[in-house]
Amino acid sequence: MSSLAPCRMHLAAVMLELKAPLYLSGEDIFIPNCDTKGFYRKKQCRASKGQRRGQCWCVDKKGHPLAGSGGLEGNPHCLPNGSD
Repeated sequence: MSSLAPCRMHLAAVMLELKAPLYLSGEDIFIPNCDTKGFYRKKQCRASKGQRRGQCWCVDKKGHPLAGSGGLEGNPHCLPNGSD
């Protein structure tokens, strides 16, 4: 699994954990949003709950949150990832 890009590794780990009883309790679930190369898409969001949208934030391609983008409910405007 070490040859996978960072988002794909995170996604694989989440998918394994989803099989565990912990996630049957309705806890908040975060499933990473990966691009086709396995890196993080610029906008990440928690799962929605009913009619309420999940919290979203902006990240770089390795999944590190960008300053000033966290804690926004709805749809933050995230700039393109660039070549970082």
